[in-house]
Amino acid sequence: MSSTISMEKLIDWGHFVKVAYEMYAQNHPSPVKPADFPAGWELVANLTMTPYLEKLKEKEFGGFIARSLDNPLQQVVAIRGTESSLDWLSDFEFVLETFHEVPNGGKTESGFTNLYRSMMVEYADTSIPTQTLIDSIDTLPQGTKLLVTGHSLGSSLATLHAFLAGSKNIDVELVTFASPRVGDKHFVEAFQRMNIANTRVFNHPDIVPQVPVEIAGYRHLEPGLEINSALFPLKHSIPCYHALSTYLYVLGDADANIAKCKATS
Repeated sequence: MSSTISMEKLIDWGHFVKVAYEMYAQNHPSPVKPADFPAGWELVANLTMTPYLEKLKEKEFGGFIARSLDNPLQQVVAIRGTESSLDWLSDFEFVLETFHEVPNGGKTESGFTNLYRSMMVEYADTSIPTQTLIDSIDTLPQGTKLLVTGHSLGSSLATLHAFLAGSKNIDVELVTFASPRVGDKHFVEAFQRMNIANTRVFNHPDIVPQVPVEIAGYRHLEPGLEINSALFPLKHSIPCYHALSTYLYVLGDADANIAKCKATS
């Protein structure tokens, strides 16, 4: 189901993904918590992934899990996109495969799916064993409210995680920025039957939400929340249309760093 989330909240959740990018820039699979980590939240675990892409073969930092200090049952899973511009698009074959983790869950893109299956949770509390992100759902405390968010490639992984959590009756909400299509119509129908609150933000000129194409059997989670950076004083370029900073700026984030994408007069 669509969400009635405010622009301010969208920006807040987008900041979690921005921090995930900053942590990735530390170039370490287990980076330290940055100074601008969201206030009121504690870092529970780092997420790693092992890409199946030709150009990316080593375990990498993929995102993190945070817990609210005010309400320990509120958790956020934030997943970064790719730092290799849009090169990752050419690495995927966009082949659909059955998403076996959810019975009658339809088919999902195999590259996204295998990357999601590779994701591991490395807890800040080292007494807790490392486990897969998939298995971590079964260890969530009863009553947990989960918010899953991501940008670009990370939004596809966030979508799969929210889908699996929803299938296990976890109270989950999904917020994505620049998501590609993740699965087929049966996947979308199964997702919608779970009544998961979902906000999919896409920029009109961004090419990533336009792939994989519908003619190949892919469908988007609907409805989407459309923005249009072409109406703002920003560069007209594929990377700038896609950048998370562009999305946040257009949504109204006065602190969004658009230095690289600001239009020159």
